[in-house]
Amino acid sequence: MMILSLKNIVYTNKKNDVTVLNDITIDFSLGKVYGILGKQGAGKTTLLALIAGLDTVDSGAILFKNQNLEDIDRDNYRRQEIGTVFQHYNVLSNETALTTLKLCMSNTVTKGNSYFYEALKKVGIDEKVANQKIKKIAVSNQQRVYLAKAIINDPEIVLIDEPAASLSELSLEMIMEYIRIYAKNENKCVVISSQSKAIAEYVDELWGLNGGKLSFIKDNIENQL
Repeated sequence: MMILSLKNIVYTNKKNDVTVLNDITIDFSLGKVYGILGKQGAGKTTLLALIAGLDTVDSGAILFKNQNLEDIDRDNYRRQEIGTVFQHYNVLSNETALTTLKLCMSNTVTKGNSYFYEALKKVGIDEKVANQKIKKIAVSNQQRVYLAKAIINDPEIVLIDEPAASLSELSLEMIMEYIRIYAKNENKCVVISSQSKAIAEYVDELWGLNGGKLSFIKDNIENQL
């Protein structure tokens, strides 16, 4: 089932008047993992930021469940429907991993501690580490928390920007296994941007972003079986 559709989107950097994304069209479906491959500066982070509702397109449209992002409550969209792991984190380092996840939860949902412990356990964080301040745990464990944080609200779409940087202390295999299971078992859409072709074997569809244009590279039929 299609969850998100980008139709002929154009985005120009306001600072230098350079068109970063030019006539981008792509459909994203639930239950699949997408890879966006491109060099540094190609516009991958910009593309994810637009999908996340953090910025707006100059022309074209981004449709979520057939509704234009410009016509819906963007704050609610970002809070409920999108999970992100970007290269620049927004994490309260003085809080524990457990408290961090609790603070990220939607106000409309009440969960007991066991729910959060289970979410952290899935990324390799035990209860002892979960109750330590984030600034005092290993960087690799901090990044595991960021990964758990991205999906704690059960979003329809998860965006991971350059895992080699944002989740540098974790193995790509561990990250991809975790998000592939999440996408398949929970029927979610995951979009990953990367400079590295290493993501190619883990994604269902691989796309390339170059010169402002997005083009289809390949799909992995065996991953979808």
